[in-house]
Amino acid sequence: MKQKTLPMLDVARIAAALLVITIHTSPLSDVAPNADFFLTRVLARLAVPYFFMLTGYFLEKGKWQRVKHTLCKTVALYAVCVILYLPLNIYTGDFSDWPSFPTGRLIKDLLVDGTWYHLWYLPAILLGVPVAMGLRRMGWKTAIAGAGVLYLIGLFGDSYYGFVETVDPLRAFYQGIFAVSSYTRNGLFFAPLFLLLGALCTRLHLRHPRVLAGCAFAALCAEAFALKLAGVQRHDSMYIFLPLCSVAVLCSLIEYNKCRSNIAAEI
Repeated sequence: MKQKTLPMLDVARIAAALLVITIHTSPLSDVAPNADFFLTRVLARLAVPYFFMLTGYFLEKGKWQRVKHTLCKTVALYAVCVILYLPLNIYTGDFSDWPSFPTGRLIKDLLVDGTWYHLWYLPAILLGVPVAMGLRRMGWKTAIAGAGVLYLIGLFGDSYYGFVETVDPLRAFYQGIFAVSSYTRNGLFFAPLFLLLGALCTRLHLRHPRVLAGCAFAALCAEAFALKLAGVQRHDSMYIFLPLCSVAVLCSLIEYNKCRSNIAAEI
C-alpha cells in the first residue's frame, strides 16, 4: 500500500501558529490551570522551535545560499511590525518618558526583545541565522555541540534558573545577560540550536520517529510539571527534552511530507 503524503511541513505551520496564540491568551487559565499549563507551557512550546527548525531545514536544503534573502525579508517584516505596533506602544505608555527614553533600553527592545513582547522571534532570526551559519561551517559535530552549549547556558536562565540564582557568581553572570536581554530565550542561546537541528533533519533518518516523539513528549511533560512544582522557573520556554522532541516531531512530519501548500506556507 502506497504511503499517503501531504504538504505536512506547511500544514503544520497552521497548528503551530494556533499554539502560539494560546501561549499569549492562556484560554484555560480560569477553568483548569494545570490543563492551561500543559497546553500553553508544554505542548505550545513546540511551536516556536518548529518555526526555527523549518527555517534551518530549508536553508540547508538550499545550501545556505538564501541567507541574505531570509535576513532581508525578516528585516523588512520586522520594520513593518515595529511601525504597526508603534501606536500600541504609545497607548500603553512605553514611550511616556520620551525624549529622555533610555538609549540602552531602546537598543535592547529593538535588537533583542522586540518592540512588542511577541516580536522577539524576528530579531532572534536576525541574530540566530548568522550564528547558526557560522557554526555550520565548522562541521556538524562542532556546530551541534556549540549550539548545545549555548542552549545549556540559556536553559539555566530560563526553566532551571532557580538552581543557579543562589550561587553568587552565576547569578551575577545571568543578571548581566538580563541587562541586555530580558530572557535567555533569544537569538543567541535559543535560536541557533533549533536552526541547526532543522538543518540536520535534511539528512537525519530516524527509524521510529513517531515513537521517539511520543516518548520524548512524555518526558517533556514530566520535566515541565516537575520544574513547575519545584518553583524554579524564571520563564518556561527552554527544557532539556524540548530539542529531542522537536527533532522527532519534524522527522515524523518529513516522512509524510510532499509538495508545498502556498496558503499554509504564508503562515
